Amino acid sequence: MFCPNCGFELDGDLRYCTECGYALEDAKAVLNSASNEVAEEPSVINEAAEEIFASDETEKEPSAGAEAGEEKSPVESEPVADEEDDRPKDDVSSDATPSIPAVRADRPKPSNPVAKPVAAPAPAPAANVSAQKKDPKALYIVGIIVGLAAIAIFSYLLFFSKSSDDVAHYGQDKAIVVAQESKITPTDAKGEKIKKYSVTLNGDNGYSTNAEVKGDEGFTVSQLPDIKPGKYTLTVKDSKTKVEWSVPVEVVDNSKSDEAVKDVSLEVPKADSADAKADEGDKKDGNAAADNAAASAAYKQKCQEYLARYGEPQMVEIEDYMSALRGFCLADLVDFDNDGVSELVTVVNDMSADDMKSAWDGNIEELQKSYTVEVWSAEDGGIKRIYSQKWLDNSNGGSMYLPLVKDDEQNVLLGKRTYEMCDALKAKLSGKQITYGDNWSLFGKKDDSLSLVLNREAWSVSVSGGNLGDYYASNGKEISEKDFNALNSYTDFNHQYCTYYFVDFSSSSQGSFSDVPVVGCSQMSDRTNSTLKKLGIE
Repeated sequence: MFCPNCGFELDGDLRYCTECGYALEDAKAVLNSASNEVAEEPSVINEAAEEIFASDETEKEPSAGAEAGEEKSPVESEPVADEEDDRPKDDVSSDATPSIPAVRADRPKPSNPVAKPVAAPAPAPAANVSAQKKDPKALYIVGIIVGLAAIAIFSYLLFFSKSSDDVAHYGQDKAIVVAQESKITPTDAKGEKIKKYSVTLNGDNGYSTNAEVKGDEGFTVSQLPDIKPGKYTLTVKDSKTKVEWSVPVEVVDNSKSDEAVKDVSLEVPKADSADAKADEGDKKDGNAAADNAAASAAYKQKCQEYLARYGEPQMVEIEDYMSALRGFCLADLVDFDNDGVSELVTVVNDMSADDMKSAWDGNIEELQKSYTVEVWSAEDGGIKRIYSQKWLDNSNGGSMYLPLVKDDEQNVLLGKRTYEMCDALKAKLSGKQITYGDNWSLFGKKDDSLSLVLNREAWSVSVSGGNLGDYYASNGKEISEKDFNALNSYTDFNHQYCTYYFVDFSSSSQGSFSDVPVVGCSQMSDRTNSTLKKLGIE
């Protein structure tokens, strides 16, 4: 074998080079270890070899002595002393053999370094010169290739072989397996750790718990009270932006902690570059196609959470021929501001069937308030609630419903009718007997909220002589009957978008939701399932 440091030919069983003192066993161990890994990465070797040979061919220049046709003498070499630049510190006479530049620690070490030039001995035979020059070069190249391959393999193992279980994305279908001491660190759409947020765990068994977290160091499952093994939906809500994200988790007991991730980073999924492209004609308020794809992913996670928490829509017969819906009653996609990107409307009710029957018999208003209506908007890879009410409108016949209407620009407005008088009219009509009336409000999407855009109310009041007087108001200010009638036109059929019935006669046939703007109790399940299918939930 040849010494990889000085190129001197040696017996194979030596531990140190007899010429330069180089440790041969260390070199053998490195070469043997690297060669095993290099065998699995031939492409790395080939690319490295091509680069080295190309560099050797194009960059190397002949020495002055070679140009003059002088014959170079072999040189004895010694270990290189500490060097501060690329030349030996001792000066060399002009007629001595040129020395090989010393190499700094951050550069590849040449195969035959020299600390000091020595007097040249008698010329050696040409064959010996050839062996002395070629073999060290071959070892030098192989060493560089092996080193590059080893570095490439080590880098791959270090940076790319990391288990994917410790990085999760909001909205993913696969549950994260966690134990009590698993640490979870949420990040926002910018990839930054969230510093103040709320955490909610909603179990498939109906159990729900939450906690407030401050600081960007994450939290552990043990910080949430009374968590037992099972499947949950974990929801993180940024306290500043009000945007929330959800992901399914499975909590295991301590005996199975080896199956759980120890540290997990919750990240917003990266947008597909293909989704970010759109034709010029497909753009409105940004890229509607890509926005809808992102919105669908965000709405899907909310619907999965509500399905696990409330269950599918269920019909409850609260008395003969009268039914009520409970569970995850409604999911529907509605484009409130007509910008090409839909919002999500949800209605849920967690009242038991028995409590529904009791409320129907004795407290209708309690049943009205048991329904939670929410409107959600996709934002920053998550979802934001832009409207909420615990109320349904009701008719004289007992039906309870949620009305949506359209304005003249075809924007969709959510309607809410109550029987409470505004403060301004209360003061004006103080002491008078109110016989009947109502207060009707419409809410439309403005920026990132569903806010009041129109209000009208009318009240009949007993006056002197037993006569009735009518009072009209809008947004707390008294208006004329003519102005009231103009506002009241939003209740006519031409402005109807859709009305959803949640408590209604079970024999009622309101018609298919595909061709008329009415969805009865019996069709609500179809409407919700159609929405879930659009979102990728079968």
